[in-house]
Amino acid sequence: MSFYICSSKSKSHFGKEREGMTEDWGDQYDQTGREPFHWQCSFAYKTADKIVLQGYDTTELAEAGWSFAAVVFLLFQGRLPKINEEKMLNFFMVEFMEHALSPSTLTARCCASGRPPLNAAIAAGIMTFGEAHGPGHLHGMMVHKYMKMAEEKGWTLAQTAEQLVRDHQGKMIMGLGQPQHIHGDPRAIRIMKKARELGVAGKFHDLQIEIEKAFERINGKKVWTNVIGGANSVFMDLGFSPLAAWAIGVLCRGFSCAAHAMEEMTREKAWRASRTTKMINLLDLSLQGPKYYDGPPLRPVPRPEDRKE
Repeated sequence: MSFYICSSKSKSHFGKEREGMTEDWGDQYDQTGREPFHWQCSFAYKTADKIVLQGYDTTELAEAGWSFAAVVFLLFQGRLPKINEEKMLNFFMVEFMEHALSPSTLTARCCASGRPPLNAAIAAGIMTFGEAHGPGHLHGMMVHKYMKMAEEKGWTLAQTAEQLVRDHQGKMIMGLGQPQHIHGDPRAIRIMKKARELGVAGKFHDLQIEIEKAFERINGKKVWTNVIGGANSVFMDLGFSPLAAWAIGVLCRGFSCAAHAMEEMTREKAWRASRTTKMINLLDLSLQGPKYYDGPPLRPVPRPEDRKE
């Protein structure tokens, strides 16, 4: 088989023809005896009658009663979680899933107003995740970097946090501050508290607390840990990589983007607000309480064990 990489005219464009360059590269890429290309995967495969994840039949996992959170843990870590590890991951997934109107859900709604396929609106929403919104791996990469420095230099966590804050003077510190929860991100507070209660809080959890203290000490003002700083720290202590933590956050908030897009498609008109509302209002991210909410009223949360069959 011949592979024509460029015409003689194209080759002359480079100034001179390189030695040995020919139009027909077939002889140079002889495929005889070479193993055919195939995708290689280290954690999953399937046959006609089963799908296997990390060595477990997924149907058997479901029939045995393993939860969605437990199998997410298995997917990214290669082992089934301990009881409190599963509880912690499930706690995060519930806590992080919904944040009402935010850049991601508003983007999903705006996209849905054009009536694309649902998956396009979901994708549009999660594509807003970055340095200032949604889950991200940069915080995890940062704390891993400074934890490694601490081990090499023999620093305490307090010294490590102070160095991190000084290195980021005048810059955004990932994991600190939330524009809507200015007196403390309730999600971060609860996630870190739950980690302590379950006994899964470790050095990354402790470092995040020291970062918050160091920032206040050096800058003279309090900036609270946000949900990414709190959750990523706990994820690191559970053994997840920064990218895995990012992926799980995207997964959770993706459900929210889907629900917002579906409501926009089924309850609202296409091109909503295009005539009488200024477009800039679509990007209003100020806290919106129950004034424009018309769902179920605030109500007590029942205990799962009180459910009827």
